[in-house]
Amino acid sequence: MPRFFITACMLCCSCIMFTGKRLYAQSVITTATIQLNINNQPIEQVFSLIEKQTGYRFAYNTDLPELKKRVSYTSGPISLTALLKILLQGTDITYNIIGNQIVLQNNNAADKIVVNGYVKDASTGELLIGADVYLPAQKTGTVSNNYGFYALTVPRNANLEMQVSYVGYRTEDRKLNATRNTAMNIGLMARQDSVLSHVVVTDDKSSENLRLNQLGLVDISTDMLTNAPSVSGTGDVISSVEMQPGVHAGMEGTPGFFVRGGNAGQNLIQLDEATLYNPSHLFEPVSIFNGAVIKRASLLKGGFPASYGDHVSSVLDIAMNDGSNEHFGGVVQAGSIVSGLTLYGPLKKKKASFLVSARRSMLDYLLQAFNVKSNYYSNYAFYDVNAKVNWQFSERDRILLSYYKGEDRNTFQDQPDDTTSITYGNKFGNEVFALRWNHLFSKRLFANTSVMYNNYYQLLSALQDDYFAQLYSGIRDINAKVDFYYYPSQAHRIKGGINFLRQQLFPATFSNKIPPSGNINNIKPDEIPEHLTARVAAYLSDEIRFNNRLNLYLGVRAPVFYSDSIRYTDIEPRVSLRYLVSPATSIKLSYTQMHQYIHLVQSYNASFPAEIWIGSSGMVKPQSAQQYSLGLFNNFSNNSFQASVEVYYKAMENQLLFRGGTSPTVDVSLDSNLIFGKGRSYGAEFFLKKRKGRLTGWLGYSLAYAYQQFDSLNLGREFPFAYDRRHSFYLTGAYTFNKHWRAAANFFAASGRAFTIQTLTTNPPGSTGGNPLYDDDNGSGGGGVPTQTLEVNSYRLAPYDRLDLSLSYKLVKETRTGSREAEWTLSVYNVYAQNNVFFAYRAIDPGTHQAVVKQVSFIPVIPTLSFRYKF
Repeated sequence: MPRFFITACMLCCSCIMFTGKRLYAQSVITTATIQLNINNQPIEQVFSLIEKQTGYRFAYNTDLPELKKRVSYTSGPISLTALLKILLQGTDITYNIIGNQIVLQNNNAADKIVVNGYVKDASTGELLIGADVYLPAQKTGTVSNNYGFYALTVPRNANLEMQVSYVGYRTEDRKLNATRNTAMNIGLMARQDSVLSHVVVTDDKSSENLRLNQLGLVDISTDMLTNAPSVSGTGDVISSVEMQPGVHAGMEGTPGFFVRGGNAGQNLIQLDEATLYNPSHLFEPVSIFNGAVIKRASLLKGGFPASYGDHVSSVLDIAMNDGSNEHFGGVVQAGSIVSGLTLYGPLKKKKASFLVSARRSMLDYLLQAFNVKSNYYSNYAFYDVNAKVNWQFSERDRILLSYYKGEDRNTFQDQPDDTTSITYGNKFGNEVFALRWNHLFSKRLFANTSVMYNNYYQLLSALQDDYFAQLYSGIRDINAKVDFYYYPSQAHRIKGGINFLRQQLFPATFSNKIPPSGNINNIKPDEIPEHLTARVAAYLSDEIRFNNRLNLYLGVRAPVFYSDSIRYTDIEPRVSLRYLVSPATSIKLSYTQMHQYIHLVQSYNASFPAEIWIGSSGMVKPQSAQQYSLGLFNNFSNNSFQASVEVYYKAMENQLLFRGGTSPTVDVSLDSNLIFGKGRSYGAEFFLKKRKGRLTGWLGYSLAYAYQQFDSLNLGREFPFAYDRRHSFYLTGAYTFNKHWRAAANFFAASGRAFTIQTLTTNPPGSTGGNPLYDDDNGSGGGGVPTQTLEVNSYRLAPYDRLDLSLSYKLVKETRTGSREAEWTLSVYNVYAQNNVFFAYRAIDPGTHQAVVKQVSFIPVIPTLSFRYKF
């Protein structure tokens, strides 16, 4: 572990010890003393005397039988804590001192009740995920789960205030004085623009970032999406993710993102719990997630709960809107980049709802109308479709059915008149079904059962000189799982479950010289033999609340993987701790271990972006990662600002690269072309967010180091990971002028990524040359043994920087049937037309016969105009 990480741990632990002792000393009442001389008086009278002598006030349920007794007591000066101990001796009554109040409550479990229910949008019935349900007097609470359900254990007959808040909604205050277990559904009203005309609040959950026992968490609310510039006009999830410290985008125009030194295939991406294998459209500013249908998105960079597995770098969990079970509505979107339509409404009022949405890119139509045919965009198109049904059959049962389908295609030729230039193509698609059943067994036990299906494919192709290359990946998943949420008390939140995955993989590569006829014998997906695998996993976790300051999460996940005659059994511990130093500061620690059985493998000798999905086998062992994280979190200026510093160290085993080369036929077995190694990454992430006022946004910086080591590369020496970016700077801001006008800006700058270039002469004069798409030791292209002498990733591409701006104008009209919104948005992507790298490839200079790097930039300044109408 790096020295700086150990030093940071020691400093934070010292901070805990010093600050904790100081605050503990303040919390113990040592100065208040009382003198009493009472004879057979009601204990309530004794409380009144104590209040007069100390200034403290008692809060308790007058119906508690233990407080009906009479007492006699005579004493000289005695401390308040000693007197309370004497008075409450022999009872189940405990006390907590909150401010100037002494709160008495019965600690007997028999005198506890459960308050539970669902948090919803009051106007649509939409279930709200991650809503904050908080009891200020007890300084405790919970959050609604992925289905809007919450459960609290409270004293019977206690007079308590409950606050319920959610991003973009008005906080709801409820009074609790229940005598029995109570079901309490809570409807929150969305905050209207008229409320935001003077003060913008992007997050009601003012201190949840301090209280949650979770490191590396980024909640991406609808406010964050709509306040940031986007070429789609409705906000973009992946663009918002890539503006977070610790997250790096790939090369511009390429899908995927990279988290804390991991590759794009190590991110678990879920839409309504179904796994997706490519999160972005090829036109990088637009992701596959339609902002018009997204309810909530959250990114986890570390401290992973035991319910997540199978990917070792991050989790991006996205939930679709349910629609409305109250009224019909929709969103019409028209823009120069993308246009779409969303419709939603009730199937059965207050019981069932539907949502359907579709989008398509517009660039190819626009450019073809102007007879532009050689540009990258004129050959590019994408579409995506979302649909969902939410049906509540009873108070205890709910069925949710989700569907997604999307597809991208493009081809691009760099410098058509240059015989050494490359033609690159990419086509991929996802199709997903998810069926989920929610059931409430009791007031404390909630369960969800899910069955998911996913079909994914990707075809990469490249042409250079007289050679071609193709890489095909196919994945079909059938996934079934059940998850249980158990709330035995306020001190414990238990979750457990079991998960089964059946996975079929169809990998194939093909590279050879183009036949004289020019007709390439393409890979035929139907002829690729399947690689069948299965994985079963069980997990159990408990979040333990020791007191208002200390919270401990303990979890374990046990996956078992099968492939042919091979079985891998693993144990994955998950531990995290949160210590609330003060009401405004907390410190968090976590340790996680993860395993991954599917691999997105990059080629280390390709001259173009070459990658392929393969599964674990007898030769290909599962990837594993251990991550240590430490964070300091602080809110200030009345929670207007949230600041955090996180440091991490991650060690990864069984990392893979593959060697591409010329083959006379389609290659469906890559094991012999793989090399195996390990990796490590560490770094620090700084984050500052402004939540309130006309100006909102965040500022981030990450210092990151990522390395890999393979015995058969670089003389066995460690070298930088391909997407190692030392410095990254992130700035996002939105300014609300009034209820109509809003401006926003994104600025991102980062170090150039690492790149390998063979500088030796590869095609001397008079030689027959070789396959330019794959480097070889001797320049013949393909085949052979991995080089020992090549300096891997010793070259750096140009640094990346980009500024995006947007200006929007919104009109809201209230009618008898609901509100109508019309919004115009002008966005400018890459304002100063920086030539950032799409991808880089190697070519042979015809004069010097030396390998040179050609950096391809294809996204210039992109002004877009979009119109959105919501009804």
